[in-house]
Amino acid sequence: MCIRDRPEVVRVVRELPLPWRPNEHGRPCYNPRIVAICCFLMVFYQKTYDSIESYLMNDKALMSLLKVKSLPGHSVINRGMGKLPLPYLRRVMRHLLLKYRKKGLMYAVDSTGFSRANRSTWFDIRIGRKNSRHDCLKLHIVANLEEDFVHDFTITNWKRGDSPQFKRLIRDLPELDAVLGDKGYSSRLNCQMVKDKNGTPYLRFKSNATGKAKGHPAWKEAYVEFTTNTDAWMQIYKLRNIIESIFSSIKRRWGSALRSRLYWNQIKELALKVLAYNMRQALYVERARELGIDLRATVAA
Repeated sequence: MCIRDRPEVVRVVRELPLPWRPNEHGRPCYNPRIVAICCFLMVFYQKTYDSIESYLMNDKALMSLLKVKSLPGHSVINRGMGKLPLPYLRRVMRHLLLKYRKKGLMYAVDSTGFSRANRSTWFDIRIGRKNSRHDCLKLHIVANLEEDFVHDFTITNWKRGDSPQFKRLIRDLPELDAVLGDKGYSSRLNCQMVKDKNGTPYLRFKSNATGKAKGHPAWKEAYVEFTTNTDAWMQIYKLRNIIESIFSSIKRRWGSALRSRLYWNQIKELALKVLAYNMRQALYVERARELGIDLRATVAA
């Protein structure tokens, strides 16, 4: 799949405001929209800054689609990655998924790590010597379990907990059917937030959990349902495994390591991986609809 097969990303980038303000003085610069698309292509095709320049240099079809006579070089794309705002990438993704947003969907939340090129070093008192390891960024996502789109994400340091990210993940979702999550997201506040959106929380209870509401009646309701109908509750909860396949798809296709050296560029690269996954998934969903294939039935088989 290439951007020429799914020109929606070009349409969305053209409809949205410029990702950053072009220079008002000096030599004329490349259109920021074109540079933003090239940043996406660099991540999508898993290229370095040097290799994406040679890859795009003779792509006449892409130039025709973008209506330009030449594409930016590696240095321009490098500077563009530094200027590309993360909120802008969120807006692009939301516009791409606008026609797939609807009420009453079942969602799942989870997180996974992507390794960075940087290493952290510390002195281990127990063994009396220095240790080092690759750091990683933690990607938290919320995905619908009907078409497997990632509807929102947050990116944090690997030390950050999962539960505080829950509010940010479901905040902009429409009315819910159910939200599934592991023990890392299990809290009274999170259960209540799902209930306030007319959804049913299936957040796996910890072993020491009790049914005390403590001001959050949704927690008590979910706990009673879990303890009285455990088998039925767990049958729904096991659908959360679908989100693991989403992480696997992203890592197998676009890698589990981040190429960028700078911290903020690593975050943007990871966000672009999510955008690339949604682009490819949209192609699969549209093709399945044309052929009359039920994606969920295919997964179940």
